[in-house]
Amino acid sequence: MAIYEQPLNEKIRLFMRLTFLMERFNHHLEKPTPENCQAAVLVLLELYNLSSRLDVKNAALHVLDFQTQAVRNAEGMDGVDSARATRMLEKLEEKSKRLYSFRGQLGQHLKIHNFLNILKQRASIAGGINRMDIPLFNFWLSLPEDKKVEDLRNWVRPYNIAFEAIQLLMELIYSGPETEDVIATGGFYQATLSPARDYQILQVRLSDKSTYYPEISAGKQRFSIRFVDSSQLDEKGKQIVKDVGFKLTLYSF
Repeated sequence: MAIYEQPLNEKIRLFMRLTFLMERFNHHLEKPTPENCQAAVLVLLELYNLSSRLDVKNAALHVLDFQTQAVRNAEGMDGVDSARATRMLEKLEEKSKRLYSFRGQLGQHLKIHNFLNILKQRASIAGGINRMDIPLFNFWLSLPEDKKVEDLRNWVRPYNIAFEAIQLLMELIYSGPETEDVIATGGFYQATLSPARDYQILQVRLSDKSTYYPEISAGKQRFSIRFVDSSQLDEKGKQIVKDVGFKLTLYSF
């Protein structure tokens, strides 16, 4: 199945972006060749840019605190698995404690880092981060593999703390799916969102053989999906006019 996801608020969009970057970073460290170490550095710079513009730490803490209180309120209620609620509460409190223990904003440890500042200055130039223009980068890439991995893990550690907290929050979201098979008449579908649920993510699933993709527009109260022809990637896609069957899933806390 081809899966397309749309965050329904800016905090979740931020969490999904950080997750995307951290998964790429960890993938490159699985085989820390010089090429993968260079790619990991580039992802680290993207993480820095993300955290310098948006307060990832406080966004995660806000949602963690909210969900911690929600689980506390639910404990003891009829139909609630008390043991499971207690385990989740312990996990939420542990992630909150780790984030609270980290002082300042994410990425502040990289602001005065000489080596990374040199790379930041070159990052906007196409091919600017390379061995010939930055002798210090050439030196670092020539270090033993274990030393490069140690550096990268140290540089990414604060982001990893936030990532672990966000992973737990995303686990909570994905544990409550509402899925239905629907039809987009003439390639278009729209619906309202129930105000009784705190929806976080909208997901569309299509067959792998589909030659179209969804363009999703969503707000707090309603959403719309139009399916666009993707058969000619070198041309602007047009909305298809046939009926499209797909799986629609809404996730909430």
